[in-house]
Amino acid sequence: MKTDPKLTSGRNVLWVKFFLTAVYSTMSVRDHQRPAFHAALGVDPDWYGQEVFRKTSEISKQIFPITLDIDHPRWMPGLKRLQKASVDMDAAKKRGGLAGKLGQLSAGMRAGLAFVSLYTIPAKKHVVPTNTRLEPAY
Repeated sequence: MKTDPKLTSGRNVLWVKFFLTAVYSTMSVRDHQRPAFHAALGVDPDWYGQEVFRKTSEISKQIFPITLDIDHPRWMPGLKRLQKASVDMDAAKKRGGLAGKLGQLSAGMRAGLAFVSLYTIPAKKHVVPTNTRLEPAY
């Protein structure tokens, strides 16, 4: 991506934002599906997720011209809605039948709306360094 700046400029920035939003959202949902793991570590999954997002954002600044605004007031509520939709989707699948299918449809629509809400949070723009040396940001 560094060798071809067209990949991270213009309309492609929307794809970068989609990629980052999808990765962060998926990580958040999956982390909340493993409460025993986080309990064993003694960490809150929300705190842990935000820490990972911060480090990932610092590293991604070396390649991408934007970072997600994970401190935006809509960020955490959006992730919570996405997590709730995921739990509801799983319960609807287990329920089965017509009610299960309707529950899956409802959960899928709520997940889609939550993702759109996260995606439409304005991104933070910055200049990508010309000389990049990928190194840990922690």
